[in-house]
Amino acid sequence: MNSKRHSRITEKDLTHPMLLNGAGIATIAAACTSAANSLALSVIMLALCSGMALVYIFEKGEYIQPMLSVLYFVPAAFIVCGGSMLLNTFSMATSSGIGMYLPLLAADALVLARLQPGSPFVSPSDALPAAIRLWWLYAAMALPIGLVREVLGKGTLFGQRLFLHPAVSGMHLPFAGFIMLGFGLAIYTFVTQNSSK
Repeated sequence: MNSKRHSRITEKDLTHPMLLNGAGIATIAAACTSAANSLALSVIMLALCSGMALVYIFEKGEYIQPMLSVLYFVPAAFIVCGGSMLLNTFSMATSSGIGMYLPLLAADALVLARLQPGSPFVSPSDALPAAIRLWWLYAAMALPIGLVREVLGKGTLFGQRLFLHPAVSGMHLPFAGFIMLGFGLAIYTFVTQNSSK
């Protein structure tokens, strides 16, 4: 039996963190309609990334596929559920705004990637730093999207009125989030590719 523990996070995953295992594109694009929503999602995502990194450490050897699913989905579901309950305590408005997207976090690519057979491995000592990097990249996408969509779409920032009339009323619709996410990913890819040359 191999005594070395492993976890499946690779440098290739970091090339497109939002697409491969950063956090659920739909969650970023559709739910981050305000700065408060994106901030709440980023906090919950930090808990999920850190929690999954700890779960990686307990992965030993080969599990039967159904049990492997339980190993990852149950902790992820509890983390998201706990985050939702806390959010509901502090801000019911924000909770209702992103509530329908929170379940996506429990089944997003961050967790699903762990269930793919033949996934490459790195050591558990790299799991938490890699998870934090993935969270940081998620937050770096989510926070600007939420801020810009709230300012342009609602004329407010964290609920405080900035403009009498919103500049682009359609910014709260999902297509605006997807457009912003696409440009953000394009810029990220351009920067990382040029920096690696």
